[in-house]
Amino acid sequence: MARRLLPAGLVILVTAGCGGTGAGAPAVTPAPRSKPAETTGRPPDDAGAIEALLRQRALALERRDVAALTGTAAGPQRGRDRRSVRWTAQLSRLRVRVVSDELDITGDHAQIALTLSYRVRGMSRPFLTARRLTARRTYAGWRVSRDAARREPLPWEVAPFKATRAPHLVLLSPPGVDAARLRSGLSGAYRELESALPQRELPRSVLVIAARDASQAGQLAGRIARGVVALANASVQFGPKPALAVERVLAERMIVIDARWSELPAPERQSTLVHELTHTALNTATSGRTPPWLAEAVALHLSGDDRAAEARLRAAGAGAGASVGLRELCRPNSIFTLDGREQGAAYAASSGAAEVIVARRGTKGLLRLYEAFNNPAIDGPTCVATTDRALRRTLDMSLAELEAAVAGR
Repeated sequence: MARRLLPAGLVILVTAGCGGTGAGAPAVTPAPRSKPAETTGRPPDDAGAIEALLRQRALALERRDVAALTGTAAGPQRGRDRRSVRWTAQLSRLRVRVVSDELDITGDHAQIALTLSYRVRGMSRPFLTARRLTARRTYAGWRVSRDAARREPLPWEVAPFKATRAPHLVLLSPPGVDAARLRSGLSGAYRELESALPQRELPRSVLVIAARDASQAGQLAGRIARGVVALANASVQFGPKPALAVERVLAERMIVIDARWSELPAPERQSTLVHELTHTALNTATSGRTPPWLAEAVALHLSGDDRAAEARLRAAGAGAGASVGLRELCRPNSIFTLDGREQGAAYAASSGAAEVIVARRGTKGLLRLYEAFNNPAIDGPTCVATTDRALRRTLDMSLAELEAAVAGR
């Protein structure tokens, strides 16, 4: 899992990507901000007209009103709008909201940065995404000439996704994906987590987007590394330092690459879904300073993916490849800045740490350590020092002791 703190302690998009090799390359993107549009030296009637135009576009898309939506656009954007309406046909009860963040008008042209949120039936919270629009003044008033995602396109800009539901799950799947099999696997994974985390309130509804292949996943979420089968995203609002505890989850989703997931043996398919759902279930408990190795340790353990033996072999130099210490995996994003071989070592070390902790203190001890990073009383001058103090406080174990046990010493 990767986290990056933004200025003003506001929001962040957390991404965890996992595959059969344990390698993942997150596309970490700042979550959109919700604030009044900033206006700079323009007549208020123009600002008001553009705000009304944005609301009109959102309502027209909700109603699948092609004429109304294309009536707000100009040029090639009209064709893109027609396709968007066609490709939302199987998303029942679509709700779209927009909040403009920045608005800059120069003559007859305007640049608009906004936050768009969407929700379909069954989603307990909307998904937020940042967009940038260009508008121009025409004889008929302001019209949008370009409406594009800043990083992550909307599902209906990529393919005609269909929404299906199961308890606690909303699955969006494109043509060519066996939605029934994936939905069944997701339901089973959710039940496994309910059993594994009986004291934790799981998300009421998880949005899962099934990408047909890696190319389609890349369209939805940016570059997808080789070997990644699924990834989990969450936009969260952090509280103040030192704890950086999550104050609010703004949006969360999973993406499953069906072409890769379908080729896995059944146990690995299920383990992958449990792994990514674990990240989603723990979003509210994942401090901005939670070490990446610990986030992966919990997901690896709960999904039954035990790589402790591999970690010992790597530490012994027994031909298993490079070895990585836990203190090297302390900084946010540290796992995902490694190359493929080092990532494999990072996942093995994370798994080894989980199994050592569970053997000595049980799963409750592992989760107690996870929660400790939300405690502002546990703090150190560096992330390594903070991790060491959290381990000593919760498990009566130093970081050096844990690293030695992972290496089999």
